[in-house]
Amino acid sequence: MRLVYISSPLRGDMEKNMEKAKDYCAYAASCGVIPLAPHTIFTQYLNDAVPEQREQGLRMGHELLERCDELWVMGDTISQGMKDEIGLATFLQLPILYVSDDMVKNQKMIRQSDRPLDINDCIPESSQYNYENQFLVLKPGVSSKGKDMTADDSIWYARNGFGCIYGARGQAVYAESLLTGKYIHWERHDFCGIVKPESLKEWLLDKPVRNEAAEELTKFVTPELISAAKQNHTACGYPFLIGYAIPQEAHYAVPLSLRTTTHGLQDKENHLYMEVWWPGVLF
Repeated sequence: MRLVYISSPLRGDMEKNMEKAKDYCAYAASCGVIPLAPHTIFTQYLNDAVPEQREQGLRMGHELLERCDELWVMGDTISQGMKDEIGLATFLQLPILYVSDDMVKNQKMIRQSDRPLDINDCIPESSQYNYENQFLVLKPGVSSKGKDMTADDSIWYARNGFGCIYGARGQAVYAESLLTGKYIHWERHDFCGIVKPESLKEWLLDKPVRNEAAEELTKFVTPELISAAKQNHTACGYPFLIGYAIPQEAHYAVPLSLRTTTHGLQDKENHLYMEVWWPGVLF
């Protein structure tokens, strides 16, 4: 089981915040992890109102964070102490997941799927497209950890490398893990292709990291569309295609407008341009 550091506010209404921290821990435990909220422990013998003792508690908390598997940022308010914890987790390249109060209230469980993504989660024939500034699916069985691959390892954001260019002699692709931000050298053949927006959205719902490019790409994908996509298929076997292209001035893929069509258009040289196919539905 994962050991998870629970980050939530303490100062202010301490009694209320302590109760919320307990609720956050109960939620995390129901997700199948081992939650650790240091401020619910340290305040038993350290006084947060005394600067020296508060500083000691912060140092001890940071030491514990280094021993945890990931950081969960809980609630809708991020205090300065939480920002410091986020900064340390970023430096340590730990997964940082953001859980809102609404998710806790409605028991929207996260960390429930370990299935690695595969070619079925990729846009058809996207292995023949340019990869730079795209979210890619790592092939199952390929891992930098030397252990069984899970969904955690599946999605990578291609930054650069000759391998990003389809047909280039060089095959190196330098990419960042969407989960941890780790920057690793891969080869082009290590990837299945470019992830479908709805598969990316499902991944994000289970592993709610914050990534501007991923959020922009999936902002039109609703749970209803995901559900409907699994029940409908186009002639090419792709449930629905949400178009996105890379403007020259942009550093990440952005969605184009959704539209009804019977096929997708693909420009392999410059942009990836896919249209929505949805029988009888006008977006």
